[in-house]
Amino acid sequence: MEEGDDEDMFAGFERDCLPGRTVVEVTNVLERVCEALEDGEMIHTETFSLMEAVSAIELGDPKVDVGTIPEARNSGTPAELFKAGMAPLQLDFRSLLSLLDGILAREVCWYNGSFIAETLYTCLYLHDMDRLSSNSILKAYCELTRLTCLKIVSVVHRAGITEEEDFCLAYQGLPLHSGGDGDDPQKWMNFAQVVVTKLNKIASRVEGITSLNCEEFPITGQLSREDIESIAARIQLRHNYLLVINCLDAENVEAERQLLEKAIREARANLDVLERTSQEVNGCPSPPGFVRYLNKEHMPAIPPRTIEDISTTQVLAYYRNFLDHAEVVAQTTSCKNILSLETHLEGLSDRNPETVIRSLQARRCGKLALKEVVASSIGLSVKYLESEPDLAVCLIRCMDVAEAYMKAACHNKCQQNRKFRKVLRTLNDAANQLVAFVVSLQNLSQKEASEGSKNAERGQNELAISIVINWLASLSHSIALRQLLVGFDLDIYQKTEFLMMYWYCERLLAQYISTVQKWNSQLESMGEMVKMSKAKKKHKKMVVVNEDQVMSRIFVLESTRLAFNGIVRMLAALEKHGFISKAELPFNTEEHLYVQRFSHLYLAKRPDEECFPEPLCYDAYKYATNVQDMSLEQLCESAKLGFGNALRLLAHLRSTYGQKLPLNEGVDTLQRVCKSNQIAIALASKNMKLKCDLSLEKRIVVLKLRT
Repeated sequence: MEEGDDEDMFAGFERDCLPGRTVVEVTNVLERVCEALEDGEMIHTETFSLMEAVSAIELGDPKVDVGTIPEARNSGTPAELFKAGMAPLQLDFRSLLSLLDGILAREVCWYNGSFIAETLYTCLYLHDMDRLSSNSILKAYCELTRLTCLKIVSVVHRAGITEEEDFCLAYQGLPLHSGGDGDDPQKWMNFAQVVVTKLNKIASRVEGITSLNCEEFPITGQLSREDIESIAARIQLRHNYLLVINCLDAENVEAERQLLEKAIREARANLDVLERTSQEVNGCPSPPGFVRYLNKEHMPAIPPRTIEDISTTQVLAYYRNFLDHAEVVAQTTSCKNILSLETHLEGLSDRNPETVIRSLQARRCGKLALKEVVASSIGLSVKYLESEPDLAVCLIRCMDVAEAYMKAACHNKCQQNRKFRKVLRTLNDAANQLVAFVVSLQNLSQKEASEGSKNAERGQNELAISIVINWLASLSHSIALRQLLVGFDLDIYQKTEFLMMYWYCERLLAQYISTVQKWNSQLESMGEMVKMSKAKKKHKKMVVVNEDQVMSRIFVLESTRLAFNGIVRMLAALEKHGFISKAELPFNTEEHLYVQRFSHLYLAKRPDEECFPEPLCYDAYKYATNVQDMSLEQLCESAKLGFGNALRLLAHLRSTYGQKLPLNEGVDTLQRVCKSNQIAIALASKNMKLKCDLSLEKRIVVLKLRT
């Protein structure tokens, strides 16, 4: 549609902006507009913007405007549908399995972000539990389903680590609550176990086929032993699934360890049975008792979302992944310091768990003995940190930071990228408050040059606060690194930005190592001070740091820094040769892009405040990556040297600490990537005709060569 034609097109079209608008016939105008538009074009005038055009299209889409669908307006109430026989209690075997599996599939739809009113509670059987009393199979299955929904809503709400696009908690008007002891999980779990036991007992006596059509189990037709066992397995799956959630949300998961392991083991066996027997119901008509628009009056006041069909394969994949992740979440209690907890949470995040698991992980973190975990991470005992008011404040502020960090790490990766920035601000506020404590102690020492034990005690407190500050500084580097590196998982960096990102991360690692060394040195000084102090009897074990753990941590950080240094040199060589073209920035300069990527690390509110971590300016990056005076061969050799040094340090780490400390898989990945890049850059430097591709493995660039 040519610009300028709109005046003729809308000639005669009246529009009054005042109240009481004039109503005119627009059919002819719309027909002329449609004839003038080509496929894909939209109307865009001064009075009809692109947003209005898109809104008009969306409102006319039946997927969005539920009011345009006739069956949505005339779906009927549950009571009316029960009277119409839409939810029979006597079912044949295929229909029963189709119903039970349909409930599982729609539950997974809910977990994937749709409303529960649009998915799971489109099942009529869940709207009146009392009428299910004559069918023990449906009664047990539906009661456990309802209680599972209640539990998950509670867990996700209390965890507070999800967004609406991930998971919808709204269930207004739906009968999730039963009241009284009807909401007691143990009551219905026991009932389900009784039903399963009866079914398995009947199955054990069946040799050929039998009829199970009785008052308690009204299933029509002839059933084999495998048929009865498949029904029992589905009820037991519901029981074990709820049991796993309850165990992970328990106050003391260690006390429930054996019960949890048994539930996971049995649930896996139940899923195997479901996989074998689900083929029998394929081709069966849609499950009985499901009415798509049943709950239109209980929908939130926003357009409904498109519901995708979930296959049996996807259902099995969801629940198997849930069980795998549940085993990981159960290991949270083995984390005795922030470093091990950080590694644990990063490993779980890399598995991309669903909302329910991330919420359970957040709940488990909230039940840790955070005071002991933080004190162990700082390297000073809880008893000592609580012995002085200033030190107690230090411990509390560190606990606040650790709690915020754990919660941020339980979000999905998109949210982590944003939440880690907020954690850094919280950390900087805490660290600068503690810096003020140190300054006040120093000023007090200068004004009151007291002698003896009082002066020594004040110096000891000053050193302890400095230890806490340096621990916070080291944690700030770790958080900043995670925030930057998670961007590679989200694919928010272009390849032309890789050099900038890895250079910044390499410099952060250098600062990180220096901070850890300073913190460790101060702990050694504290140990010496305690030995010489008269207070050593009062605090026999003030310093609780594990020296081997500190040194192995430094080795891993230095190996990573050397690997990143090699990557920076490798990327500079590829850019110099033209394998990576420099970004063309019509609107932003490279400096503007640099500021956009790292401005959130400039956290100082006043010029005299310290910033954790210390930000790096663009001029430093420009100077460090200026390789005009270096030849391509020199850059390649420098990159190979960086990867080689990283490999040698990793080999030393394994030989020295491999038997004492468990090495996480990140070390294995780092070693593998360094070897691969070392070989690739050597080949590329000898044959410039090879084509290069860049891929990522655990947020580390891997150079791929092809002819």
